[in-house]
Amino acid sequence: MAIHNAYRQYMYSYPHKTAYQYIENLDLSEYSSELAKNPIVLYFHIPFCESKCGYCNLFSIPWKSDEKIDSYIEAVKRHAENYREVLDFEGVQFKSLIFGGGTPLILSINQLEKLFDIAEGYFGIDLRKVSISIETSPNQTALEKLMFLKSRNVNRVSIGVQSFVQKELDKLKRFHDADKVEKALKDLKHVGFDTLNIDLIYGIESQSFESLRYSLERDASYEPDEIFVYPLYKRPNTGIFTDFDINTELQYRMYFMICEFLKDKGYFQTSMRRFVKDKPSKEESCGFENMIALGCGGRSYIGNLHFCERYTSKQSKCMELIDKYIKRNEFFSGLSFYKLNSDELKRRFIIKNLFYYGGVPLAEYNRLFGTNLYEEFPIFQKFSSEEWIIEAKGRIKLTPLGLSLSDYIGPMLISDAVLEKMERFCDD
Repeated sequence: MAIHNAYRQYMYSYPHKTAYQYIENLDLSEYSSELAKNPIVLYFHIPFCESKCGYCNLFSIPWKSDEKIDSYIEAVKRHAENYREVLDFEGVQFKSLIFGGGTPLILSINQLEKLFDIAEGYFGIDLRKVSISIETSPNQTALEKLMFLKSRNVNRVSIGVQSFVQKELDKLKRFHDADKVEKALKDLKHVGFDTLNIDLIYGIESQSFESLRYSLERDASYEPDEIFVYPLYKRPNTGIFTDFDINTELQYRMYFMICEFLKDKGYFQTSMRRFVKDKPSKEESCGFENMIALGCGGRSYIGNLHFCERYTSKQSKCMELIDKYIKRNEFFSGLSFYKLNSDELKRRFIIKNLFYYGGVPLAEYNRLFGTNLYEEFPIFQKFSSEEWIIEAKGRIKLTPLGLSLSDYIGPMLISDAVLEKMERFCDD
């Protein structure tokens, strides 16, 4: 395998939204029974940022208007009402509450309070009994907002730093400066959350091993509980798409330096991107989580049904969809959806587990699907011959080499049907 192919696709979920199909009206009435089978995540998608980062192709827009954000929150409330009308949440167990985006902390304290009220009032979430996570950026990490989050039992804050080197921030079109990063991190440590995560990026033009090591040193000096280190991708409809080329061979060598550095600092690697201070106490499987998404741009999972607003990474279309969302009174029409068949449920289970430290539990796979993984997916023989995987204690796990190639191996597990739909996708 040529190293320049190491970064093909980040498989954070399956299938990708570009495989979803349009549906005029989505009937959720038969899915209430699915809610009780697995704990649920409630996810608020906040698609607003101070500015659009140069590498970002997520569903978000630069916007600061309180009036528009207030209108958006009112739409989120109507969205929650719709869910209550079509699904029975009686006795349903929520395990976590997540605020993503975008930049959720672009909201005022009053606006954030309204979202917490929706979680409590419409879904009966006890904020003292669930895991609560929120994302932020340095310019939005105001001390008074952090104090508010602490008072609402938020226990995980993830901050997108990306680099401690000003030149590299400029290359990424990040509109905060290195001094602001340090101030934000000091405030986060002062308030004290159960889990602090700091994001970094490698593969930036002009980034060297020395400058990357400097960012890692500064990051580790704050003793975050988690560190996510992402390889830089350049995607269409992003600000850096035509600015420079990524030296993927250098980027790949940087990955191994990152792993060695963080291991020496006492971090345990749980995926290609994630490093944690405390090694997880047990190897839990995933792949069947339910998630209720509120807001324009979030994705919901209920059983084998996935659905969301129509996918786009174009700024003009994001704005158009947000404006339509704000005017909506009914939120289950004109969506994109995917109903996973048995083969795709297997692939999702494999993908969600293989690229995490616990690996694929073979006994659980057999219990869930009644089949032999190796027989159904002979590509695992190739993975084994390439020394990308090993079988240990009844689990298929990535070797260190396999882990480094997660973004190369992942796309090999996409079904032909999903791949065909992704290739036909047109963002017009």
